[in-house]
Formats: sequence, C-alpha cells, structure tokens
Amino acid sequence: MSFLHSEIQYLAVFAEDPLLEPANTNYNVSLDHPLYPWPSKAHFITSLLFSSPQLPFSEVQKKAVLNWAKELGVRSLPSLGAMKKCQSHLQDLIGDPTEKVTSHSGNTFYINSVARAIAKDYTNPLTRLAMQDYPEDGGKGMSQVFNGSKMLFDLPLPPAVQVDRTVYFTDELLQESSGGYFIPKRFFLAAADIPTNTTESCKQSDKVLYALGRAAERTEAGFIVSDNEEIIPMSMFVRSFGDIAATCGELDSSSIKYASLSPNPLREKSKGRMVYNVPLIIFMDNVSGNISKQWNKHHAIYMSNANLPQEMLEKKFFVRFVSSSPHAPPMELMRAMKEFISDAAQSGVMAWDCKFDEEVMLIPYALFLAGDNPMQAEECSHAGLNCNYFCRMCDVGGTKEYKESKAGYNSIFMSGNIWTPEKTSQEIQQQFETAFRSGATTKIQNSVSSTGVRDSASGSILSALVELGKKLRKRIPGSPALPESEVEAVLRKEFEELLKGGHLNDTTNPLLGMDGLDIHMDTPTEILHTILLGVVKYFWGQTVFLLEKAKFLHIFQYRLESIDKDGLNAPCLNADYICHYKGSLIGKHFKSLVQVMPFIIHDLVPPMVLNAWTVIGELIVLVWHTRFMDTETYLATLSQTIEDFLNVTTQCAPSILISKPKFHFLVHLLAYIRRFGPAIVFSTERYESFNHVFQLSCIYSNRQAPSRDTCKIFSHQDTVKHIATREKVLCYLDEHPEQARLLGIPNSSHSPLIPGKSHVPWKTTRCAKILGTIQPGIMYYQGKSVAMSEGECARLNSHVIFRQPVDRQLYIGHIREILVSSQDSQMTDHVALQLFTFRAALHPSLHLPCIDLTDNEMVSTSIDIICSVNIQHNCLDSQCTDIRRQSVHQERIDTSQTKATVKHESTPNFFLNVYSIHNYDHIQRVVPDTLRETPLQVTNVAEVRAIAIHQLQDKRTAKKGGDTSQLADSGEGCHLLPLIVLQPNSGSLHAKPRQKQQKRAHVVRQDSGASQQHQTVSAPSMGGPSQHFYSPAPQPHHPPHQSFPPPLPIHALPPLRSSPPFHQSPSQLYRPPPQSYLPSQSYAPAPLPAQYVHPTRRFPSPHYPPQESQVRYLQSQHHHPQFGMMYPGGI
Repeated sequence: MSFLHSEIQYLAVFAEDPLLEPANTNYNVSLDHPLYPWPSKAHFITSLLFSSPQLPFSEVQKKAVLNWAKELGVRSLPSLGAMKKCQSHLQDLIGDPTEKVTSHSGNTFYINSVARAIAKDYTNPLTRLAMQDYPEDGGKGMSQVFNGSKMLFDLPLPPAVQVDRTVYFTDELLQESSGGYFIPKRFFLAAADIPTNTTESCKQSDKVLYALGRAAERTEAGFIVSDNEEIIPMSMFVRSFGDIAATCGELDSSSIKYASLSPNPLREKSKGRMVYNVPLIIFMDNVSGNISKQWNKHHAIYMSNANLPQEMLEKKFFVRFVSSSPHAPPMELMRAMKEFISDAAQSGVMAWDCKFDEEVMLIPYALFLAGDNPMQAEECSHAGLNCNYFCRMCDVGGTKEYKESKAGYNSIFMSGNIWTPEKTSQEIQQQFETAFRSGATTKIQNSVSSTGVRDSASGSILSALVELGKKLRKRIPGSPALPESEVEAVLRKEFEELLKGGHLNDTTNPLLGMDGLDIHMDTPTEILHTILLGVVKYFWGQTVFLLEKAKFLHIFQYRLESIDKDGLNAPCLNADYICHYKGSLIGKHFKSLVQVMPFIIHDLVPPMVLNAWTVIGELIVLVWHTRFMDTETYLATLSQTIEDFLNVTTQCAPSILISKPKFHFLVHLLAYIRRFGPAIVFSTERYESFNHVFQLSCIYSNRQAPSRDTCKIFSHQDTVKHIATREKVLCYLDEHPEQARLLGIPNSSHSPLIPGKSHVPWKTTRCAKILGTIQPGIMYYQGKSVAMSEGECARLNSHVIFRQPVDRQLYIGHIREILVSSQDSQMTDHVALQLFTFRAALHPSLHLPCIDLTDNEMVSTSIDIICSVNIQHNCLDSQCTDIRRQSVHQERIDTSQTKATVKHESTPNFFLNVYSIHNYDHIQRVVPDTLRETPLQVTNVAEVRAIAIHQLQDKRTAKKGGDTSQLADSGEGCHLLPLIVLQPNSGSLHAKPRQKQQKRAHVVRQDSGASQQHQTVSAPSMGGPSQHFYSPAPQPHHPPHQSFPPPLPIHALPPLRSSPPFHQSPSQLYRPPPQSYLPSQSYAPAPLPAQYVHPTRRFPSPHYPPQESQVRYLQSQHHHPQFGMMYPGGI
C-alpha cells in the first residue's frame, strides 16, 4: 500500500455557499463528498488559518478568533475542540510521520519521517509536475543542480526508465529497435538538437532521454559485451529483460562466461513498479528557539527535494522540517537522519505518482549537506577553522612557521590533496588505538594538530578512555604502578562497555560511511557565511575604520544616501542604519553594499582597498549567477577573479590568508560549482530564512517536550499544505491569494492596471514629436510605470535595457514618457526612451563601462523593453563636490530636519553598474565585447607574494629576538593597517588631528627634516601581521566652501627610508583564463590607457603606481575596539 492511498481519488469541489449549510460533526466524509476530507468549508478555511507557518496562533488567540466570528453571527462555525478533532482526523488519514528516537548516549528526541515527506512530493501536483527525474547534460551551459557532475556521473545512478509503460533497469540486457542488444549503465536527459540561439535555454519538451551503455552481441558462445560505450535514445528500446528472459533459449547458461545477464535486484523489489531516485539537500544548524535575544539553543535539520528546480528550492514552502532538539548534539540528530534515509532506500518508498497516475517506488539519497563552516567541519569530523590544518576538504595547512614559508604560503592559493572518508575513518580509528597507550592526551592532541581530524560523534568515548587511562597509570604512594598490559586490558574492556556491544563505526561520524555521500566533497563552500559574512565583512570592518580615522564617515554616509537605487533590487541600503549599526550588519546588508561600494569610496580609501572592493564586486556578481551559458568560460573567469582577489588581499594583509581560512575556501568553490551547479543552489539563505518559521513554532510550545512539539506542529502544517494544494483545492487557492499566502505559496498574480484620470492628445506627447506622425483624435493616458518582458515594472525616469526593433541590438535608455491607450488601459502602446552610448574604454580608476546620455530619442513598446538596469552618476569626472540639504522623511511626511546628499552636476556622464546582481545576464550582453574584460588588479603576482612572505618572516624573526621596535614597524598583530599621511594645511576635514591621536600614532623617521610635516593615523587589527600600504592621502569630495590646494610636487616631498613598494605595471593586461582553461588563440594586450587624475583627488589612477615619496603607510599594534569582535574564527 502506498502512502496517502485513501485520499488519492478525491476531488474537492466547494459548495457555492457552504457557510449556510448545517454544521457537520461527522468526520468520516466519503470520497465523493464535495469538501472531502473536511466536513464543511468553515472547517477548511479555519484549518488554513490555524495551520499557517507564517502566522501561528496560540490557544488563546484561536479562541479569540472563533469567538469574534461567532459574535458576528457566522453560522456553522466549528469550535476549537471540533478543530482539534478535525486535525486528528486529517493526521490519521495521511498518517503520523513523527517517530521517537533514542540515541546511543541516551538522549531522546523526535523526527519526522523522510519517507512520508518525499511520498507527499510525488502525490502533490504542485511539486510533482515541477520535478525533473533524471540528470541533464546541459551542453555548454548549467543552471540546475541536476546539471552538476555528481548527478550526471557519480553514484547512485537513476535506476530505471519507462518506455511505452515498460520499465527498463540499468545493468540489464534489453533489445533495441535495430535488433541489437544493449546494456544501459546510466540514463540522462539532453537536448535533441543544439539550440541555434545559445542565450536561450532548452525547453523541457525539447529534451530527450538517452542511455549510456555498451552494445552486446549474441553469439553461439553467448552474449559478448563491447568494450566501447555508446549513447542511444530511449525511443529505441523495444524489449525489456523480462521479455527476453521469457523467450525460451534466448538466454543460455554459456552467456555467464562473457556477461552477467542477471536481472537488476530492483526489478523484484519494485514488483514491476517504476523506480525513481530522490536526491535530498540536507541542512543542519544551531538556532535559537526564541525570537527574543535570549539564546535558547536548538539543533535543527531541514531538507529539500533536489529534483525541484532551484527557483522553487528558494521558496520556504518547499523546505521540509525534519527534526530538532535542544539536548541531542548535532551528530546524534544526523545519525537518525542517516538511518531514516538508509532504511527508506533499502526498503523502498511506495508512493502514488500523480503525474503518471501509477504507484512507484522511491529511493532517497543525500545529495549534499548545506550549512555554515563550523557545522560542515563537524560533519566532516574536522577540528574546525582554528586548527593548523583548517580545511575540511583538503590537507592544506600546517604549523604557523610552515604557512609563513614560501611553500606553505603559496599552498593556500590552491587546493591540496582531497580528504576521503576512508582516510578520515582511519585517522579516527588510529586515535582510538592511541587512547589505549601511555601519553594518550599529548599524542591525540598532536594527531589532531597534524591532521585536523577530530570526531565529535565519538569524542565523549575517546575522552572517557583517556581520563580512565590517566587514573589507572597514576601512582599511589606505597603501591606499585599497574603494568601497561593490565591498563590496556582494563581500557579495552571499558571501551567495549562504552560501545554497548556495538562496533566503533556505530559511534563515530555516521556520514563517513553513508552510501552515495562523500562527505568531504559533498559539503560545498557556503557563499553566505564564507563570502558575505566572511571576506566581505573583513574588508567592511577595515574600510569603516579607515573612514572613521580619516573623519570621512559622514562623507561616506551622504554619498550612500545619494546612491541611485533604481534597478538595483537592493532594499538594504539605508545609509543611517548602515552607518549607525556598522558593526552589526548581516548578510543582506553586505550583499547590497558590495554592489555600490566603489562608487562611494573611490577617493576615501587607499587604492589597494579600492581595488579589493572592485574585485569583490566582480566576485559577488559571478558567484550569484543562476545560469551559465558557457560553463567553462564562466569557471575560467571565476577562477581568475578569485585568484585576483586573493592577490589583492595579499597586498593589503598578508597574514589574513593564514589566520582566516575562508579565503582559502574560495579556491574550492569552482569544484563545487562543477559538481552541484550554480553556487546559489547550495547557499543556505533559504534555510536561514526558514529558521524564523522554526522559531515561531517553538514559542508556542510549553517547553516540556520541545522536540516532539515542533515535529507535531510541522507535521500538521505539512498535512494541511499537502491536501490544500491538490487539484481543485489548488484552483480555489489561485482564486483566493490571501488564503494561499497563509500557507506560504508563492503568488504570481498581478494587480490590474489602474487607468489614469485625464487624457492627453497625441500631438502634445513626447512620442509624437519623436515619431513625427499625426494621430488626429487619439487620446492617451500618461503612464507611471510599464511592465517589461522579464515581468518586472519600470517607472518613469528609470533606466532600462531594450531591444531596438530594427537591428535587434540591445541598448540602454532613460524612460521619458509612457503612453497607455485610452481604449485599452491594460496595454502600454508607446514608451519614449533617451539613449545612452558607451565610451571606447573602461574608466581607468573604477574599471567600469562609462556611458553618456545623448540627445537621441526613440519610441519603443513594452515588449521590446527587457529589464531595468542600475546606472550611477560619474561624480569623478563631473567633479560633484557640492552637497545639498534634503528633508528627512519621518512617519510618511517631510520634517524640518535635513540631511546632506550629493548635488550631482548636470553632466551626461554615467557609469553602468556591472556590480549589480539583478539582471546581471542582460547587463553582460548589453556591454560591448571590448569592455567586458577588466584589467588585472595584480600583475606581478610572484613579487607580491614574495614581499608578503618576507614581511611575515621578518616579523617572526623580530618577535623571537625581542626587537619591539621592529615589531612595531612590521605591524605586529595587524592585518590591514595603513597610516594615512596628510599634507599640512591641506584644508581637509582632519588636517589637524587631536593631540591624543597624534601621540598614539607611530612617527616615521626620515632623512629630511621635513618629516615633522607628516601626521599619521593607525588602522585596526584583523588578527595578524601586515605589509605596508603605499598610497597618496585620500582626498574626498567636499562642500564648495572648503578650499583644497593642489598636491605638492614630488621634489618638494621628503623621501622615505623604507624599501620601495611593489608597483603595478602601467600596462594592464586584459584578464585571460587560467592555464587549465587556456584556449588555442592568444590574447592581445590592451592598449595603454591614458592617465586619469581627478582634480580633487590625491589618489592617481590604479593603472599607475603611487610615488613612494608621496605617502607612507605604517602598521599599528592597536586592536580595534569595535571591529575586533567582528572576526571570530567560527563564522
């Protein structure tokens, strides 16, 4: 019997006015009842309301709602007791998935059945019709997890296909239409024909099922299987193994000598049913059970069905709660999860397939485990991010001395030898063998330090053995010590008792031996915690410190306030909040900031820091790609961008690459993308968001049985969601989106357009002047927004990418007018656009495409307008130095308070924001080919790394020798530590620093007596030594009433006694792919760019190295009081 069999055949049709029908207390509703399985519509609507994951109700609130409806005279209203009986009836009908689990250590918790959850997915049309049952060869491109190499090439393989209602299994002999025999090894989808337009993805109807296998030839001696693999379409299958075996004499015993022609074991197990693999994405996290700040630690497990497209995986509705516990450690929860998956795979899950109206067998397996870095390290039996060997994927690492050597430092920039589950298990077993010997504590510590392996699942047993060994070996005065053989015998006996008759593998990490899972390769680098809350957060903390020390934070704030957010889709750019709570930002703030930072800090920070932010902007856009048109080209670009970012970081902070493992984790990102598809697939943002739903379920528990209560709550919610999203009930929810929102169902409906109040004649419109046509008597509405072909809306005066109807080329335009027909107010007839043109070269400082607003205008239609785009005013070239006061908006009204914003000059110069994640694919296509490749930020890579290694070694030598002055000069304990040197009487906002700051700063000794003219400010520590920054002093844009003299000539500045900085080459090469992706053709160097010097900037273009006599950056020993807390190793 399949799950949900009793409610498969129902068809829910609502009565026209069921609220008027008498109350029905009989819950044994027949299958043909119009409201099955609810007795009445009142029960149904009330169940939807009280089962909402987003809007949970307490018992008191439920009573209040029912009493309110009763007082209003609602008839047939069920009582709270009746609703509980109805809930129990639904649970009995579907089946209770909650089961009790007792761990090896005695902890008790509850878990919802994995088998029942995936069975619901196949029974529900909302999920089943969106699934893809087979991996897909996407050709050059990639957009889904089933395009990844694991599902395409690794085990477990799709076990069967169905052709004309006949089931064919892998590793079974079949006959194809030409009369030959064939043994399939794997099944996959691929496009029948190569699309002519590579920008268009292949439709589902254009995909064909293929089989990869070997041909078999029947001879007198039996069947001989070919050594060569070949691919044939499934449409060629005509006879299955069962049909061949039923033919007398076609299979004889001599065939066994040449090929194993036995049937697939799943044929007998499935009893003729179709068999599907169900890949699962598993997420585990520690989360508070409270919404308040008081921490109430729980460990929770969620999962998703990876057969769904990534667009649906991102929705909370498709995230399944599995288990949680405030008592059991994470690996005990994961052991239960593993056992439930393994048992379901072993026995098979029988379910109803609503797509093909048949009963099928499902085999679940773990595709990968998502989570933050500490949790993934624990899942890999790794000691964590703070150990010598910090990487859970490879053996990169070592002692601090080794990592500061040339070989060790350079190893961080590449992947080491990949760990395997077998090798990790051997290390764990070796640690247990060590526990029986003398000196076990030190030896085990050395083992963890030298390998990075530490198993938390069996850690309590290992610790117990070590402590017992210490007690047994401790000498008691007056009595001889126990022989080592007796000690070992006692320890081994205690070990057997701790195992409770089981095997060591029953207590160690359960994921190391899980079928279909390579735990080291299947814990992909998580982009939220590794990039946004990792490397971006590090650079944000440093940048804020520089801005505060230079008194530029207020300038940063009003520039951020002036950023054009149109087309950016970044709602978290509240300048007041970001600057006030700069030390408490979360992922969404960093994700928004990285898209605009270069436009704000271009002259407020040293060029190296600016270069880092420009590379971070490129990295974020690449990582958040959801579809690749050419996977190899994409991976080549991403590989070079990551390498470039690591090299820029080496310039800024050599030791941060040693102390912060997240920089190294970026190296593995490419392998995970190739294995699982776009990085957004294994991002944890959707699960972190689902934590709020979990917290809402916890706050209504009485805390006596928290694990059971949450499982029961989610079980009931899943039951109602499952029944309410089937067939005619789903149609009801489509007509009532407010009810669908209660269940978290995504709403794709759009509100109808509201016609304007007044008409305008055609001859008075801007479009009429552009077209020069006459339409006598035709009237139009003036529109405020237009719906574009990608589904979003663009408002008047926004910027869009559109397709020219004549040459079909893409252009950028400024919307000047929107005309809507007065006869059909739902159709936009004309859109007036003012065109932008691209300049011939990238901007020399920001490496961004420059665009100019022209006087050319044209008229387009909404069909040819593709999407919105974000552009920013070119304040660098336009010299936007003035500020204006703008009213502060509070409580939806303008107040008398004002805030400063940038007053943009009326110039037609703009930047195209290629750092925008929103509509990145269209932005890349509109940019000319000559402007798509940005120059490398670091070209002298070997020199940069050599200087970094030299500085780290000098610092270590000075520390050993006790040379405190050299330690101070080398930046002991610091990472990004520039000392900004200002020119005297420059008129800047911080030309005269406070006396306390002046005393605290380190003073540079110089040969010239003019050294007294320079003052310094220090920057914060990020956990380790750094190298010097060389850059001119930052000069911000400023209000017009302040005067700034030109920079001093080079000969007037005092020389420095320090070694010269490493320079970038003035000739910047365009970025080629890395060596492994090099094409056959060669790359020509880009032409030398003209030097760009802003009239009010102290920084020259990054294309040209700064003069060493213009600036000197020193390093400080000070720990930053505010941002030091931002860099814990466990993020």
